[in-house]
Amino acid sequence: GAPPSRRTGTPPLPSSRGPQQRPPGAPPPGAKRAKPQRPKWRRQAEGARGMAGRMWLTCRAAAAAGRGQQPPAAWIRSVARLHTRAAARGAAPFLLRPAALALPGAGRRWLTAPGDRAGAAAISPVAAAGGSKEAEDEAAVEGGERRSAPTYSLERPRRFLEASPAEWAPVYFELGKGKLSALVTLTAAAGFVVATPVGLPIDGATLLLTTVGTALSAMGASAFNQAMEIPNDSRMKRTARRPLVSGKMSKTHALVAASTAGASGVALLAATVNPLTAGLAASNIALYALVYTPMKQKSIWNTWVGAVVGAIPPAMGWAAVTGSLGGGAAVMGAMLFSWQIPHFLSLAYMMRADYKAGGYYMMPGDAGSPGLQQATAACLRHCLYLEGLCLLSASPLLPLATPFFALEATVLNAAYGYMAYQLHRAGASGNAGRTNTAARRLFLASLAYLPLLLGCMCLHRCVAPASADTACPYMEANKLVSSKGKGEAPR
Repeated sequence: GAPPSRRTGTPPLPSSRGPQQRPPGAPPPGAKRAKPQRPKWRRQAEGARGMAGRMWLTCRAAAAAGRGQQPPAAWIRSVARLHTRAAARGAAPFLLRPAALALPGAGRRWLTAPGDRAGAAAISPVAAAGGSKEAEDEAAVEGGERRSAPTYSLERPRRFLEASPAEWAPVYFELGKGKLSALVTLTAAAGFVVATPVGLPIDGATLLLTTVGTALSAMGASAFNQAMEIPNDSRMKRTARRPLVSGKMSKTHALVAASTAGASGVALLAATVNPLTAGLAASNIALYALVYTPMKQKSIWNTWVGAVVGAIPPAMGWAAVTGSLGGGAAVMGAMLFSWQIPHFLSLAYMMRADYKAGGYYMMPGDAGSPGLQQATAACLRHCLYLEGLCLLSASPLLPLATPFFALEATVLNAAYGYMAYQLHRAGASGNAGRTNTAARRLFLASLAYLPLLLGCMCLHRCVAPASADTACPYMEANKLVSSKGKGEAPR
């Protein structure tokens, strides 16, 4: 056996000294010698020196961009490595804070999340280092979780006070989540209209004051929410363009705006409507800002707490008319509560990766997971609850609307429930593509369902005046017709 020699082609001669013994702890023959371990303080010092160097290059690159010059590629690669490491740790890069990289004079520039891209080229941490778009979308990995790497641009977003008056409204609209606040105001207006007795004119002035007060309260609560979630929003694609994250507005400015809007809404309701409506508005702001917002980072039950927040505005509209909270306010609030469960759980599934990157706890997991099955089962249950509540609102027990509303609501609930059932089936199959499609359809269906349901309820409202002997004019008309057919005198 021994292999032949490479030079002579003959096997080597056996050693006369026999097998040699290696000393204990010595590496095996042919093994590479390990490099000596550097002290911990030295490694930390070198890391800090590298970080400081990249920060200095970032400032120089930003200053060059402010002067209209193209920064060298080496500088941009250094900045890209800095951002990629920050994204891999799941932390918001320090460059999101304008004050951290502010330069003196007119050349102040910093790297921010994508906001106004006019006059500046977007620089992605991975793309700048030579990566592909696919690698950019899912670049950072930590603990087995794939996280989306944010995109940054060499651009100085203008401070809010530098914006022209024509640009103030869009910034405030985005700070107060204008679309969500408009939906909240719609539900309060629906509660006001349904609570107005049939035969009496709708008080337009009180309705306007109620909707304005509700809108201000809702926008104030949303602004508090954004001011408390700046670090989380900076790690999510869905919220990367918000004013506080993109630097269009400071946190102090946002808190002042939130306090002003919330206090103005509550004061307006207390002075022009009634104290009960104002108290409901104040409790809703506190529940949204102090309970729901912190709970999003601690428990999946935040969805149900958020549903309670959404169920209060219809009761505010009801209280604005009646001055009290009766069965009608409870039924309308329960309708809004049950509507929100499929609405938010379908959204949470579509944005599950984004919510995870932001540090939020949501019930839906991946397709086929037990968490998603529990979420879809909850969607189905609340669709059934909606049907029961609609039938109750059109029954003699609690007549809020005529039986025509029960017929229309049954059609809407059947369509809404079918979308929820499709999501349940797709989630049980484990097919991620089908599940995402079904979740999107359910979410879009929820957006169309609510205005149609409230519109039908307002159209067929059936609340009798407080002095009436009967519960519903529609029921009284039926009694008159039946009594004439039998030849009896109506009582």
